[in-house]
Amino acid sequence: MDEQTTPKKVRRVGSIAFALVLIAAGVLLIVYQFVPQFDLLKILKFSPVILIALGIEMLVYSARPDVKVKFDWLAMLGTAFTLCVVGTAALLPLAISEWGPARNYAQTRIESQKADAMYSALTPNPALKAKTDSLSVDVWFNHDTDGDYTLQSGDDCILDAALRGPYADAEVFAADCMAIMQAAADNNIGFTIYRFSADEDTDDGVSYYLDCVASYPAGLTAAQVAQRVQASYHYDNNSFSSEADRDDYIRRQLQNEISDEYADQHDGAYPDEKYLNEETERRFAERTGMATPESAQA
Repeated sequence: MDEQTTPKKVRRVGSIAFALVLIAAGVLLIVYQFVPQFDLLKILKFSPVILIALGIEMLVYSARPDVKVKFDWLAMLGTAFTLCVVGTAALLPLAISEWGPARNYAQTRIESQKADAMYSALTPNPALKAKTDSLSVDVWFNHDTDGDYTLQSGDDCILDAALRGPYADAEVFAADCMAIMQAAADNNIGFTIYRFSADEDTDDGVSYYLDCVASYPAGLTAAQVAQRVQASYHYDNNSFSSEADRDDYIRRQLQNEISDEYADQHDGAYPDEKYLNEETERRFAERTGMATPESAQA
């Protein structure tokens, strides 16, 4: 007589975990609604426990010879969806705090107040105020605001100031920057970072830039601060990082110009190196306003 095979029971792994997640999610969301201080994000850090529960459920059923294990994919998808809902509920207040209209309004208000205060601070120095083409302020809240949109330790309040030149050199520019920083400090305006620029839109000249934290110039002279100033040299709608690069560009242009002129006047022949170099330096001095040996003796 043939032995009858007992059919195995089918157990779907994931159903219990899904049920536990639904219960936990409901409880957490209720508590989150009635206890404002409750940190739902910290609880969500323990979400890998769900994987442990699934693993235990699978081990228990697999150990039984009369059970056939299958994954309940619908329950697993429901678990993932529930976690997404709870995560969204936890992150939504944080998103509103970081990017909401209240934060933007507070930043705009503080920025406007700081800019007005800076213009007022420059009033006793009309010459420096006249050199100030524009002032703008950027505020960044780096602390955990929780609705407290006021400047606190660790936040950034950045002053961008565009000055009008021309400046004789980087030291003169640095002196004006230091004067503005001193005026801000004397009036307790509270900038943490300064960004200065001068003659940025010039076609043929020099632009100066200085970026520094508020404490940098303390105890330094204008000459020492000038060592941190960066310069950009402009010519023929091009910008160069150094005066030497700009001058090399001008000389190359002049050499091409002189060679073409000479060839036109001498039936296609080109000048020798001595003539080309001397004529290049003469025209370079004329173009840049530098004195040549001949003009110095005149």
